[in-house]
Amino acid sequence: MKLQTLLTAALLTGFATAIGPPNPKTPPRLRGKREKMENWKWPNPFESPRLSKFDTTCEVERLFKAGDYLLDDLAEEGPGGLLPYRDALKEVFSAREYPGSWDGIDPHGYDRNILFMNYDEMPLKVREWIEEQERTDGEGRGLFAVYNRPMPGTRVLHTIKVPAETPVSEEWRARDERRVVLFAPGALYEILPLWVAEGSGCEAPLLDLSKYSAKLVDGGVVAYPVHWTFAKRSKGEREIEFRIKAQVLKLKPGEDAGEDDVEETVQQSAKTEQAKETEKTEEAETPASTQEADKAGKDEL
Repeated sequence: MKLQTLLTAALLTGFATAIGPPNPKTPPRLRGKREKMENWKWPNPFESPRLSKFDTTCEVERLFKAGDYLLDDLAEEGPGGLLPYRDALKEVFSAREYPGSWDGIDPHGYDRNILFMNYDEMPLKVREWIEEQERTDGEGRGLFAVYNRPMPGTRVLHTIKVPAETPVSEEWRARDERRVVLFAPGALYEILPLWVAEGSGCEAPLLDLSKYSAKLVDGGVVAYPVHWTFAKRSKGEREIEFRIKAQVLKLKPGEDAGEDDVEETVQQSAKTEQAKETEKTEEAETPASTQEADKAGKDEL
């Protein structure tokens, strides 16, 4: 289901539920069953039994901070909401299917995650990739929505306009500190090595996305967000952390890499990832705050 459908539902049928007083006639909050996405192509390579056939010629991990919001935060003002970006997000996300939350889980309904970061806190190579996708209408266009930070009391209308020239001017790049970016966690998986390449000692293979895939191959690159936290929503907090790990692989002497069936690997890891997601969700405070919202008759997710 495209994100625009849910945005429209949130605005037209769920708006009163999100910000209005208790009303038995208002539609219920759109909740969905958490499930593994059918087209998910990124199993966790570090849980594969085939990884023991490889040596690691380079390994790097980096920690990042972001804001973690839910879809119905688009109807909320203040630090806990994304109302200034609501209309502009429809312009971007309506063209793509929802990329997924962590581990390829789709929570559906209003529980779909949206991450928020200051643009200048993204690695430069990630920013350059985003801009190139926009500039060339690449396959990754629309995975990340970049905006100028709005003035208080105003709303953004469009994403930033990316210059045609590359590299961009120093003057244009300097304005990154006044920009923000919104994206689903699933968007990360397409370019994970770019997040950790700088200063890693193995920038060349990590920056070459042709070497990156879900398959474990000699000379290949694998990566995964090996850890993330949940926002403490009942306390009004949206801050989270996520850690990305990447490795450059080399087949051990005498080992046969064989065939890496990604689809089979996804199916085998689905139950493990689903169990992990359930455990993390139970530990998080989101369900508790949802129950509180139900009792109050107001959606305070």
